[in-house]
Amino acid sequence: ATSYYGPVRNPWALDRNPGGSSGGSAAAVAAALCYGALGTDTGGSIRTPASYCGVVGLKPTYGLVSIRGIIPLVVSLDHCGPLTRTVADAALMLQALAGYDRLDIASVEHPPENYVAALTAPVKGLRVGVARVPFFDHLDDDVATAFAAALKTVASLTASVRDVVLPSTSDINLNGEMFAYHEALYAKMSGRYQIPTRRNLQNGATAKAAEYVRGRWALDLMRRTIDDAFRDVDVVVLPTRRHTPRTVEAALQREETDVPRNPELENTGQFNIYGIPAISVPCGFTAAGLPVGLMIAGPRFAEGRVLALARAFEQASEWRTKRPPLTPDT
Repeated sequence: ATSYYGPVRNPWALDRNPGGSSGGSAAAVAAALCYGALGTDTGGSIRTPASYCGVVGLKPTYGLVSIRGIIPLVVSLDHCGPLTRTVADAALMLQALAGYDRLDIASVEHPPENYVAALTAPVKGLRVGVARVPFFDHLDDDVATAFAAALKTVASLTASVRDVVLPSTSDINLNGEMFAYHEALYAKMSGRYQIPTRRNLQNGATAKAAEYVRGRWALDLMRRTIDDAFRDVDVVVLPTRRHTPRTVEAALQREETDVPRNPELENTGQFNIYGIPAISVPCGFTAAGLPVGLMIAGPRFAEGRVLALARAFEQASEWRTKRPPLTPDT
């Protein structure tokens, strides 16, 4: 059900892309073509389609859900998780997906939890952190307005809200890892890769082993210490995406140009490096009728806490009732 732009369109506006990788899964869920779907998330490809298509998308803690059998992008950052119409459905899917897989090198052992039961856990005592820097830089006005309203709702449900700063991830570079899987395929059929992917693979092919090792060391230390950022708060909230989706035409042109593109300033990729659970839930719409997502994240293996607040927010707002304007002719 996944697509990288291709023919898949956003059910809320057919001229818009559904979120790139795993966008097909999110579009199918939003259009009620299925109960739920899987997404894979290396830099945001569960949460971005969820935000763009007005559905729920959960990226679990790194290693909680097996990624064995999934074509990797960067194994050290790859996550698998559910895309659904409700938070309760996401919890049900996670209940089935979570578990240790000895044959998956990314899998981690963690005691079984009841994520469905966690949905009803009280959230009134939660301390909420708002991760503003750098996640609010160049925020679209409509996204800022939707988030501000969502934050008022979150504040009414919880004990406190305060600004927090999460650690920078700018020094972690794992370029060589992408090339490791694709080396043989790339050698045989490089022309079948999209230009930006081809450029990334070329960079990976020339990456120095020492650079990769240093990046991996930094990643391991980040994941070992990330829970320190939650000493004074229980969860953090922020906009899932700073911007609303491009048109399909603009997205395709961006993938097919030889001109090197500037990295996007977005809010999802850092959480793949942190390796912590993060969920996107609908929190409003732009003036043009495009969905906006609220991201809630917590410490490692805090899926129950994240799901409980996401569920409470969902029930306290009207966004869960909204459906895209589809007709049989669509």
